[in-house]
Amino acid sequence: MLLNVYLKSLRDSKKSIIYYSIGTMVLGLYVTLFYPTIRDSTGLTDFLEQLPEAMLAFIGDADTYTTPEGFLNAEVFGFMGPMIFGIFAIIAGAGTIAGEEESHSLDQLLANPVSRKTVLLQKAAALLTGLFVLSLALWIGIIGGAKIAGFGLSLIGTTQAIFSLYVLGGTLGLIALAVGASTGKKSLAGGLTAAVGIIGFLLDTFLSVVDALDPLRFISVFYYFNHNDVIINGINPVHCFTLIAVVAIVLVVAVWRFETRDLTN
Repeated sequence: MLLNVYLKSLRDSKKSIIYYSIGTMVLGLYVTLFYPTIRDSTGLTDFLEQLPEAMLAFIGDADTYTTPEGFLNAEVFGFMGPMIFGIFAIIAGAGTIAGEEESHSLDQLLANPVSRKTVLLQKAAALLTGLFVLSLALWIGIIGGAKIAGFGLSLIGTTQAIFSLYVLGGTLGLIALAVGASTGKKSLAGGLTAAVGIIGFLLDTFLSVVDALDPLRFISVFYYFNHNDVIINGINPVHCFTLIAVVAIVLVVAVWRFETRDLTN
């Protein structure tokens, strides 16, 4: 009789967690080992300053791009990190309840003496644990790569940036979980959450160059994730707690909908 849904969920997603963790560690190593090439490039800052404002929106401040934190902010936390964490979280979140429901394995799980609330919360905890492993792998890759490449890097800033990335992944993953638990449709959960992430990324990226989009910045999860360049300026407590509040709200909604929804249809 399976009572520990948390451990079962981790076991079921073991391969995915391992592969994504290897990918994030390699990303951290690759970017940090490549940084000295950027640092030693002559005239790069002058070249970047001549780029159109729309292109600078993707790489950040030209003056900080050649610093370790500025380079990591643009290359890891500006795009690749959120993409890897987002894909992992959305796939995991969409498959957590809705995926098992569509494969008809959820019926077998709920046949055990365990409540729907317990099932959902333990599966959510497993998802967050997977994201934590990815975060740790990225931290090891970045810090290890900086040591190998022989340049200094803010340990506090890097840790805060990775934590902010973890919170972003948790937000997207639990939104997908909530939609899946509310509807039982895996594709809808994945697609809707992916739209939230993509639209949020585009809004936050172009906020600085399209004035008409400025009022919409508060609906972008990326605005709260790294709008103030966490690795450079430190984490913004208001932004971080906003995402954590979103996580709490979607969890409450997910539990409520999952407990009250008719699963026989």
